[in-house]
This record gives sequence, structure tokens and C-alpha cells, in this order.
Amino acid sequence: MAPQGATLDPVLAALRDLTGYSEDRTASLRSALSLPPSGPENARRRAGRLVAWQRVLRDIPVDERSFDTRFGLGSRTATIAHLTAWCTRYREQSEALQEACADVFGFTGFFLLTLIGLAESEAQRSRVSTAAPGDGGDTAHGADGGTLTHDCPAVCGVLAANEEVGRVVSAVYSPEAAAGYRPGPDTAQAVLEWRAMAPNLRFHRHGSTSVILRGSTVGPVHGARPDFALKLILYPFTRIETLARATREYARTYGSAAQGLRHLVRVWASSDDWIMMEFIEGSTLAETVRAEAAGRPAGELRLSLDRLREHGLKLFDALAELQQAAADNPLHGRLGGVHADLSPSNIIVSTTDGTFRLVDLGRNYLYTHTITGTTGVASSYIAPEVRAGDGDIRRADLYSLGRLLMLFGTGAESTERVVPDIFYMRAPQLARFLEDLVDAVPQRRLLIFSDPARRDFSYVQLKERFLAELELVRAAERDSGELRVQTGWRALRELARPLAGDPGREWRLWRSRRRSGTPSATGSRQPLATWLLGWSLLSALVWALTNFAVLTWLARDLNLSWDNRLIELTQHLGGNRDGLPIVDSWRHADYAVPDWRANLPARMVGLSYAIAAPKYYQMLFSGLTPLAIGRRAGSLSRLALTTETIMRIMAVVPCGLVLAITLVEPRWWPINSAIGQILTWLANAVTLAYVRAVIARSRRLGLTTVPEDDSKITGLAAFTQWSPTSMFYAVAVLSVGTLLYLGLLHDVYVYALAVTSTNLILFYVIKCGLGGPLVRVAIVRACLTAERIGRLSSR
Repeated sequence: MAPQGATLDPVLAALRDLTGYSEDRTASLRSALSLPPSGPENARRRAGRLVAWQRVLRDIPVDERSFDTRFGLGSRTATIAHLTAWCTRYREQSEALQEACADVFGFTGFFLLTLIGLAESEAQRSRVSTAAPGDGGDTAHGADGGTLTHDCPAVCGVLAANEEVGRVVSAVYSPEAAAGYRPGPDTAQAVLEWRAMAPNLRFHRHGSTSVILRGSTVGPVHGARPDFALKLILYPFTRIETLARATREYARTYGSAAQGLRHLVRVWASSDDWIMMEFIEGSTLAETVRAEAAGRPAGELRLSLDRLREHGLKLFDALAELQQAAADNPLHGRLGGVHADLSPSNIIVSTTDGTFRLVDLGRNYLYTHTITGTTGVASSYIAPEVRAGDGDIRRADLYSLGRLLMLFGTGAESTERVVPDIFYMRAPQLARFLEDLVDAVPQRRLLIFSDPARRDFSYVQLKERFLAELELVRAAERDSGELRVQTGWRALRELARPLAGDPGREWRLWRSRRRSGTPSATGSRQPLATWLLGWSLLSALVWALTNFAVLTWLARDLNLSWDNRLIELTQHLGGNRDGLPIVDSWRHADYAVPDWRANLPARMVGLSYAIAAPKYYQMLFSGLTPLAIGRRAGSLSRLALTTETIMRIMAVVPCGLVLAITLVEPRWWPINSAIGQILTWLANAVTLAYVRAVIARSRRLGLTTVPEDDSKITGLAAFTQWSPTSMFYAVAVLSVGTLLYLGLLHDVYVYALAVTSTNLILFYVIKCGLGGPLVRVAIVRACLTAERIGRLSSR
């Protein structure tokens, strides 16, 4: 029997000294491994030697720093390089030499496979993010398909396929640890499956704590001769008792006798250090999403509704099946229908039918700090309570579901744990749905999209609500499958839409809700939808009337004829061929029409306000309401009412001021300009105060759907600057306008031109046109967060 005191040190020293393949060159390693020089070996000695090998393998430090501290700086990298070169040259030797050191090569190849697996595991744990979409990236993505540290097909693929390495794998991982071993009832299935395994294993991929091989059975099993996936826990990790226990109990916890499962991988058996399960031909979801994103321009913000629907439905169906399997067999349980490690690497997209197949159920101890090292991008999909090691993880998959839906929509992995900005920009209905999934506190998930009469939830019902929100977005965007955020010069085309397209969008949303008969969540949003549609249409109507009035009066000043039959009909009915009935009677005595020289400043300024003011309202406030917070949030509810009031004032009052100077008295234009600017400053200040108050309240309550750092809240910094600049402009307009109105200043045309250019260039183009979409993100986020605060306050 191998010496009981055998350790890693002499074995590693012997491995480093390997320089050839002859008996003399391998004698040191043979001695360290207690390999017989030749001839048969009795079962007891063989069992003792395997126990010693297992002890040596468990003793390997799991991270590079620990390895190098123990064996010298750079020793792990050097050892891997040395053994890779030795194993590669082995195949070039004569058949006689290969046969003479085949048993040595078997252990060496297995040891190298373990070292590479540890290096790959550490690289995955240290990987913070993946390549950005469209940058080409590299070919190494760890558990998502490729590798980060080596040429896997040329090394791991060759080693795993070698017959001698396969024998060592079979011997070291065998559940029959010693001669005369009699399996108990808990391990009988594992022994049975292990004995049925054919020796020809093939490498499949690296896992976060494992290597995964592909194999087949010697004869028919389960009525067929299928391939299986064999997940081998890297031996140094098997000394972690919690991981070993979870692996040993995996088949009992997650196995299922249910037939016809389409989304759950059938588990055949498990032992302390391996899991054998059905092999699914396909790629991981991470690989699939990355392939879909290939070739997309870097940095371009897109939201694919088609991909979100396609992948989202598959994921909902998989989770529903997992939930149903647990309900059908409570004894087996599947941990209450919770995956607990739902990330792109643990979802296989089947080549056969494209369905999602869930693998690796249960906690990943990489994320609970049982294993040292950073956790990388994959951990961002795992619920905080799972990573914290909490016992109650019944709502953990809701968090992962939300994070995966974000991935489907954007097509890009991210470690940010908040909803991406593009959802707030183009699909606030979906942003609202996602926020209800990804709160770090489990009890605050499904605050909005839940049945108040039930404490549990159903993925089938949740899928219906997801589809309802998705269809609302499609209706609002005229069934567009892909939404983009135009930046730079591409954003200039939006300047041709003074109303930002919002009246039509609100109309389609309202009609879609009414037609479907399935209002969002509990239906409380339908009255607000009608309210918002009414104000959007009113703003559009006032915009049309104001612009029509200004242009008509400008034409009258210039004595132009548009052949306008409506005007002629009005004049005919009023019996006045030179003027307009009723409205002309509103003019002050000193207001002459036509008189373009006297009225031109009022026309210029009025038209600029008539264009800029509706753009301001429709871009920032249309479709949004602070009233979603409800009445039970105390001072925040009162502030919401104040904000709502000033928002709706901005829908009509600025254009009303323009109509006053157009229809009644053009001399009022300096004073009305000042009033308009004061209202704009007030709207900015009150709305900003509301946004900041909501953010502050959300942080006090611990809502995690709002970034902890203000600098990460898109649009907030820009909006913060709007208030002082609008106040400065309001003061300037009020001061100069008052002096002009009193006749103390006489540069009327210069001042009118300055106000007009400021309205059109600064407010319409720069602030509302180019900066407005980002500022709106902050307001949308605040309104959605306010609704969650209101739900918490009403509990």
C-alpha cells in the first residue's frame, strides 16, 4: 500500500523532473506514485494507491497565489507549461516508449487536466465582464464555450480522450473506494451507473469548479444507449464539505422520474465528486447571445423586442416546468422549484428544438465565498440571498429571471444590477416589469405584478403579464421589433418632430390596453393611462391651434393669401371680408393688423415658444405621472401632487401666453416671455425636487432598483443643471422684458431675436431635442420608483 504520509510535495517535485519517457526518466515519479514497475497488482494495494492519489490531488492549492506561495513564484504556470510540453511530446514517441510509461502518462495527464481546470476556474472567477458587443472580442469566454487560459482542444481534448487518462479518471472518481466495498442504498445507483460507463470519455467544457466530460454507456441504459455529461468536481474542491455534500445529494435532490420534461435535464446519479446527467446537444445561452450580438456596432444602444420575446418565453416555460415538477413531487422537491444558479452558462439551448434546458441546479458555492476569489460576471445573475448563503431562497429565480430578460433585450452582459437605461428610454412598461423582479430584497419582488390575495407566485401567470407589457411596447412603437436610441447626428432627425411622437404613442397605448382587456397588473394603471392620454392630446391640440394662429396672423401682417377656404368661410359667415369675427374683437385698440413692423417681434417670439413649449412637455412629461405613488407616502405624496400640477400646467399655459400676445396684445410679449420662463424654471425645480425626494426615500427604504451613486443615474446630473440655467434665463428675461415693456429700452428687434434664437437653439435643439431623452430617463426612473414606494407605504 502507498505510504499514508504521501503528500503533494514529492509528487510535484517528480513531475517537474520529468524530462523523458524511459524507465530511468520516470522512475522518480513512479516511486512517488507507488506505481508497480511491472506485473499484476492486487486489489488491496491498488485501492491504497488510489486513496493516496486522491489525498495528493486534494492537497493542490486551488488558487495561483497559494500555489506559488507554497512552491515558488510562478510555479503553477511553469508546471502547467512543463507538463503540457511533456504530454504533447508523449504522442511523438515510439510505441514501445509509450507503452512503457503509459501508466505514468495517465496520472500526469490527469494531474495536468486538474491544474488547467483550477487555472480556468480562477480565471472565470476573476473575469469581471465579457467583451462588448461588436468589438470582436477574443475567443475565450470560460464556461461560456471557449477558455481563458489555454488551447483547450489541443490540450484538454487530447488528454481526456487518451485511454490511460480515462482509466485514471475512472479509478480516482469511482464510488467504489476500496476492495470489498458494498454500496449502500444511497450510492447503489451511482455505482451502477459508473460500472455501465464506457471508457472512451471526451472533453466537453470547463465549469466554475469542475471539468465536464462527455461519455456513453457500455450497453443500453434507461431503454437506450444515450450519451451523458459527467461533471467531475476538481479534486482540490472536494475537500470543501458543503460542496461535497451538495454533489453527493444532487441526484436525490434534483433527479426526477417525471416523463416528458422538455426543459429539465434528467440526472442519472451523483457521488461525492461527480454528477452524471443527460447530455444535451447544444450551446450555452451565453454563447447564443454572444453569437447574436456578433457584428453589431460597438456602443450602439438597441433593444430587441423580438429576441426578448423569443428567449423570454422559453425561459418562462422552463421555470414553469421546474415549478410544476416540484409541485407534482414535493418529496423529491427540486428545492421547492428553485434553480438558485440561473445564469447564461447554466442554460443549454438545445440544437434539436431550440428549447432552454436548465442544468446545474442548486447553489454554486463559488458565489457564497466557500471558494475564494472574485465571482465575475456570472454572479450578477444570482440573487443576493443565494450569494449571502441565506436559507430562504424561494424568490431567488425571480431576480435571475429579471437579469436574464435584461440580457435578452440588450444582447450584452453587464455586471450592473439595475435596469439598463434603454428600457427607460424606449420601453418604460418593460422597465417597470423588470424593476419588480430585480430588487435585492426578496420580499420586494413582485410588489406590482402580483396577486394581493396570494403569497406565492406562478411563472405561468407572470409570463402572461410579461407578454401584456411587451405587447404594450410593441403597440406604442408600431410593432417595431428593434428599438434604437439615436445619438449624435442621428438624433437630429427627432428635431423634425416637435411633439416627439408622444400623442400617437399614448393613443396606441390606451387603445391597446382597452382592446386587450388585460390592464397592467391589478388594473390600477388604466385610469392614469386615460388621464395621460387626455393631456397629451390636449397639448397637441393647443400646439396646433397656437402655431396656426401665429402663422395666420403673420400672413395677415404681410398681406399674404393662402387661398385658405376656412378663413374665407369664417369671414363670409362673419360678414367681414377684411377681418375675422369674434377674435378680432379681442384686440386692444392699439393693436393694428396688418402691421408687420410693429408685430414682427411678437410673431417671432410667439412662434419660437409655440414650437419649443410643446416639445418640452411632450419630451419630458408626456406619458408620466408622479401620481402613481398613491396617497399614503406622506410628504412625498403631497410633493407628487404639486409636481403633477406644474407638469400639466406646462401642457397648455405656455401656448396660452403665445395666444394672448397673438390675439389680444402683441406688446405683452416681453412680459409673457418672462412668465413662460418663470414657469419653465418652476417646472424644472419642482420636478427635480420630486426626483431627488424619490431617490432619497428609496434609499432610506433600501430599494435597490435605483443606483446607489447619483452619478450612475442617467440624466440626473444634466437635469440638475437645467434649474439654475432656466432661473438665470428667467431673471434676465424678466429684467430686460420689463424695461422693454416700460419703454426704458428700445432695442426691441435685437432682444426679440435673442429670445427667439435662445428658444429654438438652446431649448428646442440642445435641451429638449438632444438632452431631453436622457433627462427623461431620470424622471421615468423616479416615477416608477415612486410607484414601488407607494406600494410599500400601503402595506
